[in-house]
Amino acid sequence: MSEKGFGKYLPSFLKVAFEVMELIKRDKSHDKNIKRMDKTQEKLATVEHMLVRLEKKIQTNKENVQSVSVRLQIWLLINSGLLIAILLKVLEVY
Repeated sequence: MSEKGFGKYLPSFLKVAFEVMELIKRDKSHDKNIKRMDKTQEKLATVEHMLVRLEKKIQTNKENVQSVSVRLQIWLLINSGLLIAILLKVLEVY
């Protein structure tokens, strides 16, 4: 009796089995194609992004150096003026 039941469902089972096999085959070929993809575009985009970040940091550093340079020059000018005033006071010229 079980043989008759199995024979009854065998054609449907075969169709499902073949369909599952085709899906597995398609998924494997899809995965293989994805692995073959070229990564150079992604790497170039990463390098470009890093270059942009580096350029921004360089620009920020240049601005910081310029502001420190201006502050240093002002400080040196004030210091020089004070030293001259102290020297004149010590020499009793003023």
